[in-house]
Amino acid sequence: MPHGISAVILQGAAMRQLQLSTRIYECEQNGWSDLISNIDGITQSLIDNPSAGKQIVNAMKYWQDSVDCRASSLPPDELELMLQNPVMNITESFGTEV
Repeated sequence: MPHGISAVILQGAAMRQLQLSTRIYECEQNGWSDLISNIDGITQSLIDNPSAGKQIVNAMKYWQDSVDCRASSLPPDELELMLQNPVMNITESFGTEV
Protein backbone atom coordinates (compact mmCIF):
# COMPACT_ATOMS: atom_id res chain seq x y z
CA MET A 1 0.00 0.00 0.00
CA PRO A 2 1.54 3.34 -1.05
CA HIS A 3 2.11 6.00 1.59
CA GLY A 4 2.53 9.75 1.58
CA ILE A 5 2.32 11.73 -1.62
CA SER A 6 1.89 8.68 -3.89
CA ALA A 7 -1.20 7.64 -1.93
CA VAL A 8 -2.69 11.11 -2.35
CA ILE A 9 -1.92 11.04 -6.10
CA LEU A 10 -3.58 7.63 -6.47
CA GLN A 11 -6.61 8.78 -4.51
CA GLY A 12 -6.79 11.96 -6.61
CA ALA A 13 -6.75 9.86 -9.79
CA ALA A 14 -9.57 7.72 -8.45
CA MET A 15 -11.62 10.84 -7.66
CA ARG A 16 -11.13 12.18 -11.19
CA GLN A 17 -12.19 8.82 -12.56
CA LEU A 18 -15.40 9.01 -10.51
CA GLN A 19 -16.19 12.47 -11.97
CA LEU A 20 -17.10 13.77 -8.53
CA SER A 21 -17.37 17.40 -9.60
CA THR A 22 -19.90 16.55 -12.30
CA ARG A 23 -21.99 14.47 -9.94
CA ILE A 24 -21.83 17.07 -7.14
CA TYR A 25 -23.02 19.70 -9.63
CA GLU A 26 -25.85 17.39 -10.70
CA CYS A 27 -26.86 16.95 -7.05
CA GLU A 28 -26.87 20.72 -6.52
CA GLN A 29 -28.94 21.31 -9.66
CA ASN A 30 -31.55 18.77 -8.55
CA GLY A 31 -31.61 19.76 -4.86
CA TRP A 32 -30.31 16.42 -3.61
CA SER A 33 -28.85 17.78 -0.38
CA ASP A 34 -28.80 14.32 1.20
CA LEU A 35 -26.35 13.08 -1.44
CA ILE A 36 -24.24 16.23 -1.07
CA SER A 37 -24.09 15.61 2.69
CA ASN A 38 -23.07 12.00 2.03
CA ILE A 39 -20.13 12.95 -0.20
CA ASP A 40 -19.11 15.65 2.25
CA GLY A 41 -18.91 13.02 4.99
CA ILE A 42 -16.97 10.65 2.75
CA THR A 43 -14.39 13.27 1.80
CA GLN A 44 -14.06 14.35 5.43
CA SER A 45 -13.31 10.72 6.29
CA LEU A 46 -10.48 10.78 3.75
CA ILE A 47 -9.03 13.86 5.43
CA ASP A 48 -9.44 12.40 8.93
CA ASN A 49 -8.18 8.91 8.09
CA PRO A 50 -6.05 8.81 4.92
CA SER A 51 -4.98 5.24 5.62
CA ALA A 52 -8.56 4.09 4.94
CA GLY A 53 -8.24 5.25 1.32
CA LYS A 54 -9.45 2.01 -0.27
CA GLN A 55 -12.61 1.87 1.84
CA ILE A 56 -13.27 5.53 1.19
CA VAL A 57 -12.86 5.12 -2.57
CA ASN A 58 -15.35 2.24 -2.39
CA ALA A 59 -17.75 4.52 -0.50
CA MET A 60 -17.29 7.13 -3.24
CA LYS A 61 -18.10 4.55 -5.92
CA TYR A 62 -21.23 3.57 -4.01
CA TRP A 63 -22.17 7.26 -3.77
CA GLN A 64 -21.57 7.66 -7.51
CA ASP A 65 -23.95 4.77 -8.17
CA SER A 66 -26.56 6.42 -5.93
CA VAL A 67 -26.34 9.68 -7.89
CA ASP A 68 -26.50 7.84 -11.23
CA CYS A 69 -29.50 5.81 -10.08
CA ARG A 70 -31.38 8.89 -8.95
CA ALA A 71 -30.44 10.81 -12.12
CA SER A 72 -31.65 7.97 -14.33
CA SER A 73 -35.10 8.23 -12.75
CA LEU A 74 -35.45 11.91 -13.74
CA PRO A 75 -37.75 12.63 -16.67
CA PRO A 76 -35.89 13.62 -19.83
CA ASP A 77 -35.61 17.33 -20.50
CA GLU A 78 -37.57 18.99 -23.29
CA LEU A 79 -34.63 19.23 -25.73
CA GLU A 80 -33.88 15.51 -25.32
CA LEU A 81 -37.53 14.69 -26.01
CA MET A 82 -37.52 16.85 -29.14
CA LEU A 83 -34.40 15.12 -30.43
CA GLN A 84 -36.04 11.73 -29.93
CA ASN A 85 -39.39 12.89 -31.36
CA PRO A 86 -38.86 15.46 -34.14
CA VAL A 87 -42.62 15.99 -34.49
CA MET A 88 -42.53 17.77 -31.12
CA ASN A 89 -40.41 20.58 -32.63
CA ILE A 90 -43.22 22.87 -33.72
CA THR A 91 -41.00 25.44 -35.46
CA GLU A 92 -39.61 22.80 -37.82
CA SER A 93 -43.01 21.20 -38.40
CA PHE A 94 -45.01 24.36 -39.01
CA GLY A 95 -42.43 27.04 -39.76
CA THR A 96 -41.78 30.16 -37.74
CA GLU A 97 -45.09 31.95 -38.43
CA VAL A 98 -47.60 31.92 -35.64
